[in-house]
Amino acid sequence: MPPEFTPRTFHAPETTIVFDEGPDNGPPVVFIHSLGARRQDWAAVLPEFACERHVFAPDLRGHGESGRVHGGYRFTHYARDIVPWLREIVREPAALVGHSLGGVVATVIAADHPGLVTSVVAIDPPLFTKRHTEDSARDPTLYRERFRRARDLAASGMTEEELFDTLRARSPDRPEQISRALAANLASLDPDVFTLALSGGAQIDFDPEDLIGRLSLPMLIVQADPARGAAVTEDDARWATETNPLISRVLIEGSAHEVHHSHRDRFVQIVRDFIERV
Repeated sequence: MPPEFTPRTFHAPETTIVFDEGPDNGPPVVFIHSLGARRQDWAAVLPEFACERHVFAPDLRGHGESGRVHGGYRFTHYARDIVPWLREIVREPAALVGHSLGGVVATVIAADHPGLVTSVVAIDPPLFTKRHTEDSARDPTLYRERFRRARDLAASGMTEEELFDTLRARSPDRPEQISRALAANLASLDPDVFTLALSGGAQIDFDPEDLIGRLSLPMLIVQADPARGAAVTEDDARWATETNPLISRVLIEGSAHEVHHSHRDRFVQIVRDFIERV
C-alpha cells in the first residue's frame, strides 16, 4: 500500500498554511516548493521518502490552498510562516528540501533558526543574484517575461480548465500532464506573488554573503545544467563551497531548473544519501 498523506491547516501569525503530512515513520523531512508552484509539485517523490521518514509538504503563502498576504512576498516573508509551523507542527529538527524559492526559504530558516533544522538541500536556488548586480547576465529581471505571463494568467479569472486550454494552445509540444499541473498551480495562485519579482528583484531581501557565512549546518546545492538556464552558476556554486565548508554541491548534467522532475530517480538518491549521511 502506498503511504497516505493527510492535508492539514496551520494558523500562522499572518495567514493560514495548508500542508500534507505523511505517516510518522522516522525523522522529519520537509519539502518546500518553488515560486508559482504548490505542494503537489512533490507528488512524484514524496512516497520515496515516506517509508523511512516523517514527510511534510506545505503550500507557501499565496500558493495552493494557503492564505494570501498582499505585498508580503519577499523571500524572508515566506519564512515567517514556516518557522512557527516547524516549531508547533513538526516539533523536532527537520531536513529541509527546497526547490528554487523553496531552497532560499530553507536556507534563510537554517541560517536564522539552526535549532529547527538538521540539513538543507537547495535545488537550483536563486540565492546569489545580488552578487552580480553589475552583471547583466545575472540581472534579477532575467525571468521577467516568464513571471509576467504567469501573473497575467493567474489574474485572468479563467477556470483551471480554461487555463489548461490556453497553456496547451501556447505550447502544444509540452506534455499534457505538465500543462495540467501548471494550470492547477495558476488557478490557485495569488498573482501578487510575482509583483516584487517584476519590480527588479525587490523580493530579494537578504545578503547572500551574510546568509552563506552564517550557515552553521550541512547544506547541499543541487545544480541544474548551466546550458539549460540554471539559476545557480558554476562560479556561484564554487564560491559558496569555498566560503563555507559545510556546503557541498552536485551538478545534474542535462537537467533544467526542475531537477526533481527531469531527473527524478537521481534526485531521490542524492537527497536520500545526503540527509541520511548528516
